[in-house]
Amino acid sequence: MPRLTLKLVEDTLRKEVQKLDKRVQVVGVNQSKKKDSFRVTLLKDGRTGGADLKKDLLKQFLSQEGKGGALRKALGKAVGRLSIMYRM
Repeated sequence: MPRLTLKLVEDTLRKEVQKLDKRVQVVGVNQSKKKDSFRVTLLKDGRTGGADLKKDLLKQFLSQEGKGGALRKALGKAVGRLSIMYRM
């Protein structure tokens, strides 16, 4: 398994978010204030939102080479919140 760096996490999340919704962009990935998580900022139609993803979740996804449904579920919830916020 490759070492977990911000660049690797950002590239992985960009690919997964594009699979979920082509209109959503990953603005940035930062180390979260929480000790073992990353903060992902998303942009869709001028609206921003974010999610905290645990390092364990990302490690599991990368070790299974993209077969983890838990990461897609977490990203899907964040993308869904952006869609709901936009419609209001």
